Amino acid sequence: MHRGTATGANSTWITDADDPALPSEVLFPAVTRAVELFGVAGGILSSTYGLRAVINLPTDLDIFDKADRRRIDRFLRAAERRGVRAGYIARNRNPWWTVGLRAPAPILATYMARRPPAFVRNLAGAHNVNAAHGIYPREPMSADVLDTLAAALRTAAPTAVGRTYAGGLLKFEPSEMARIIIPGPAILQEMTA
Repeated sequence: MHRGTATGANSTWITDADDPALPSEVLFPAVTRAVELFGVAGGILSSTYGLRAVINLPTDLDIFDKADRRRIDRFLRAAERRGVRAGYIARNRNPWWTVGLRAPAPILATYMARRPPAFVRNLAGAHNVNAAHGIYPREPMSADVLDTLAAALRTAAPTAVGRTYAGGLLKFEPSEMARIIIPGPAILQEMTA
């Protein structure tokens, strides 16, 4: 279980999935708002359609051709003018422009809402920022077992205990979410048979 990536400046690092100002190779479809996971049909995110993108630049910008490098340099100059480089998170990245997205999690989970968390199978391969947690099983699991795991989490979530804030806002830190009681891997495997 991992928190989603903290960009440090979502207004800079999150853009339209087809932003023409940057090369498509640096635009990664991502869940950027919890509402994108609520109500997903059947608990399966099967497409990145409608999702925004995280701008995830590599450490070495010299891999781009001249035209793409100019577009990236223009973007980085604008980000610096907005003070993004001086922000806490960017100051603690090396280099500052590398957001560092993790590999897409097979299961995504909301963690803060006025309702139990949503657990969604990520068949679309969407990345996630810190609007959602990513669930990465420690053991390899087949797609069927991952589906069963997500369903078990959805079933157990209403009885799980996170932190409750004013107005009934529920928040689940990764450690709290990891304590949700679900069947072990062997039983999940049996449940898929």
